[in-house]
Amino acid sequence: MRTAAGHTWVVLALLALSAGLMLVAAGTARAEPAITGTEVSTFTESFSDESFLCQEELYTVTVTGRMVVHFTFLPDTGAFHFHEFVHAQVEAVPLDGTGTTYTGTFRASDSENIRAVKHGDVLAEVDTDMNRAVAHGSDGSKAYLNEHAHFTLNANGELTADLHTTRMVCA
Repeated sequence: MRTAAGHTWVVLALLALSAGLMLVAAGTARAEPAITGTEVSTFTESFSDESFLCQEELYTVTVTGRMVVHFTFLPDTGAFHFHEFVHAQVEAVPLDGTGTTYTGTFRASDSENIRAVKHGDVLAEVDTDMNRAVAHGSDGSKAYLNEHAHFTLNANGELTADLHTTRMVCA
């Protein structure tokens, strides 16, 4: 008799567990799907009246490259993930036509994770930016730039990390 009653309890517990798992699965199925997007583009941009790496004089700089932007938004949690990556060829010509002309490459990335906390009153964020440029001058000179910036805002909206490093080498 005890065995039969024990089996009945086990069967009922398994049925309850199965029903609970089905409800959890149904709840998961009803969760809003992530919203994602990716855009890949090419570009050419030119600007003047700017100094160039390691130079004091003004240059006309032409940048031709490719950019990839991707984002993911999770509606259920309000979390937003964003990443942008740029890779480009650079040509810098002195405005006055004299001096060193530079050609090189440039890459930049921006990565962000943002979420609303405390019922949307506070944003927590992690942001990392990295830039790197390498250029070779027509006179044999070289210019190198490496930048790294990062900050973190915690769930209280407080800045808990803040880093910015820049390294430029002119040779």
